[in-house]
Amino acid sequence: MTDRIRTYSWIDPSDERTSRAGRTGLEYVQALITGEVPNTPTSATMDYRLTAAGSGWVEFQMEPHEFLTNRAGGMQGGVIAAVIDSALGTALLTTIDQENFTTLDLSCRYIRAIRPGSGTVTIRAEVQHRGRTTGTVTATVHDGAGRLAASATSTLLILNG
Repeated sequence: MTDRIRTYSWIDPSDERTSRAGRTGLEYVQALITGEVPNTPTSATMDYRLTAAGSGWVEFQMEPHEFLTNRAGGMQGGVIAAVIDSALGTALLTTIDQENFTTLDLSCRYIRAIRPGSGTVTIRAEVQHRGRTTGTVTATVHDGAGRLAASATSTLLILNG
């Protein structure tokens, strides 16, 4: 059995939170893409990145690394769900300004295994409904071959101020 070592760094989360002040949600998300604003510690831990965004939608990408697998050799479902949750929330963020939000529910459907070395995984989230107090957002996950690997739906609570 060979031990593997992974080293990475992340930013202080309070730095990330204060950098949102004075920006619309979409401006903030675009600053994340350009690197003007550093991404979250979670994205460093699981090695995913925000790659594109517009009003009401975002796209994330990640590599299916070995350190993200379960005993069967595929990416752990909880890892996929965590990245989906980040994408869903970030999509909603593109439609709000200074409000915060939290996930009320998350339903993931896994269609096929994603294995290390199978190419870049793409997660796309789109806001289906943005109300005064809640938003409904859907996501799709495609493997490196472009095949649908998972889908999800979430309701998020919008918190004023």
